[in-house]
Amino acid sequence: MLPLGGDGFIAVFVARLAFGNTAGWGGHEQVLFVEGLGALASLLVWLVFGAVAVAPALTGLTWQAVLYAILSLTVVRMLLVAIALLGTVLSGITVGFIGWFGPRGLASVIFAVLTLETLPEAAAGPVVNVITVTALLSFVAYGISAGSLAARYGATLVPTPRCRSGTPYPNWPCAGRRGRAGEPRSPLKGEEPVVATPDAV
Repeated sequence: MLPLGGDGFIAVFVARLAFGNTAGWGGHEQVLFVEGLGALASLLVWLVFGAVAVAPALTGLTWQAVLYAILSLTVVRMLLVAIALLGTVLSGITVGFIGWFGPRGLASVIFAVLTLETLPEAAAGPVVNVITVTALLSFVAYGISAGSLAARYGATLVPTPRCRSGTPYPNWPCAGRRGRAGEPRSPLKGEEPVVATPDAV
């Protein structure tokens, strides 16, 4: 598709749909294979990204790029995630946790590649530098905070009853007053408490 002026990402997506419809579902082994192959490809992409993009970005580092990276990883993304999760049954702690740790990943590299392909070199350089600084800062910030924040968040997840009848995620932490560790939270207004079982948590 590329020689015809097509989009490589769309080509891969369409090829995957065609392969899935033709080959069928391979079960658990197929999932393991896809996850392993994806993890390997991700490691290779980040290896090349770090070897090629980090040094030029640090050479031309500016305080504006650092400020944007900090805002992008905190206020901007967390606010957008919170807006996207409005109306869900997720608690504020869960929304904050999701906003801090995700979404992130290879999308940064994809945006950098698209920038290099579509913008002139003079305009693409600063954009790619900002993307690189943001990705690099995210690696450091998440690496430092992952263990402690995950442990603190895990401590807030106590066996709780269903949030609301009919919710698609009945075992997710929900809004409402949480009891002490080991005790379920108080039910929301109008909901009937359901006793949690070991299989439900």
